[in-house]
Amino acid sequence: MILGLLISILTATYTVESSSSVAVSGEAPMNSTAVYSRTATTGQKGQMTAGNSTTLQLTGWDGYIIDSVVLSMHSNTSQGAGSLQIHIGKNMVWGIENDDFASKSWNGSFTKNWVDILCPIDAKVNSSDVIEIYIEASKNSLYINSYTIFYTPPAPKSHQVFLESGMSDGSVVLIEESIGSGVILPELCDTLEWIFLGWSENEIIESNVCPMLLLAGEYYYPKKDCTLWAVYADSDGLISTINCQSGDYVVASAYWNRALAGSVENKIIPTVSAEIKNYENGEYGLAVGARDNMVYHIDFMEDSTLYIKHVMTNKYIGYKDGNLCNDQSVWRYRVLSDGSFGLYYEDDALYRMLFVGLGKSEDVAAYAVRIELSSMRNNGVILFPAKKILFTSWPFGKLDGVENIVILPNEMNSHEHIMYFGNYVLRIKNGEKQLIVNK
Repeated sequence: MILGLLISILTATYTVESSSSVAVSGEAPMNSTAVYSRTATTGQKGQMTAGNSTTLQLTGWDGYIIDSVVLSMHSNTSQGAGSLQIHIGKNMVWGIENDDFASKSWNGSFTKNWVDILCPIDAKVNSSDVIEIYIEASKNSLYINSYTIFYTPPAPKSHQVFLESGMSDGSVVLIEESIGSGVILPELCDTLEWIFLGWSENEIIESNVCPMLLLAGEYYYPKKDCTLWAVYADSDGLISTINCQSGDYVVASAYWNRALAGSVENKIIPTVSAEIKNYENGEYGLAVGARDNMVYHIDFMEDSTLYIKHVMTNKYIGYKDGNLCNDQSVWRYRVLSDGSFGLYYEDDALYRMLFVGLGKSEDVAAYAVRIELSSMRNNGVILFPAKKILFTSWPFGKLDGVENIVILPNEMNSHEHIMYFGNYVLRIKNGEKQLIVNK
């Protein structure tokens, strides 16, 4: 009975909202996307005048069966003509050749009322296929209001997860014991120069940005057969400090696992995700490293005050009255009991603190909040000395060895060849070889 319900026909409707967007209703597949466009620059949001077209592209439907498509359309009162093509991947699964809307292939009559144009499909969407519905008008005018997709989801099954360790021993395959049971991700060993962090759904050749990590020991629930790549870092991360030495820092919140990333915008500072570990010795660890927009220069003064500047934009982090701004302002500071910094200022008879939390837009951001000094004991900002960290899925390089590189003489002066292996980059240009060590 349950399986029967799971494979029953479902619908997803995409209603035109503007010349470049649609609203989704019904039950679209999880993580699927829709992109709508219209070539005409005048007229109504779904109108197609002669020579103009509309296109809806759908992705994320791998394995689904498209049973039929219903288009809500109309023409003008006494005219309107055009053609239709529906592609799944490279295959055209349904089409209407150029004809009047009053023809049998379209509606059978002209009308200004919305009518349903039914397109039977009965086709499976293969991996990475894009569904495209293209309508072009040859006579004024055709109009599209919505697209409704009738579909059958793929029958549920146990999935395989290929684990690419980045080592020479190749990949390991994990198989779900039952449908939807998931798999437990294993821990891998560190190397002499690289530290294993976890797993990623994306391969990382070399990057200063840490991907979203899937941690070892946790369950992973695949939606299809897939590959996960190990993620290694060339450092064990950034360690917090309370030394109060002037320099470049990442400023973060351990409570929200967020780091400040930018200058003041509309009285707040935006933040980005940053997984922070709290160690038993009271220190904090930050695995993601210091991205360019996360670096702030802090000048500590001898009178327990400091200045903050966002390095990338060269703008100060200051305040005016009860809000943040880009002024060069003097901040007072205290080291709080949890190893964080309380950064605050006096606003007439009040005190305000640089605080990370939910703002008016429901996004986690930094802003100024009124406080009582006696209650400022924890949940300030954590300071991590800024250092970039290199991440990769291939600690010894993607190849076990460096391939032989053969360059014909007449190509020597026109090509530059670069190969990566581990921390090393081999560059060959104009017949000269250069070995670079990344630190």
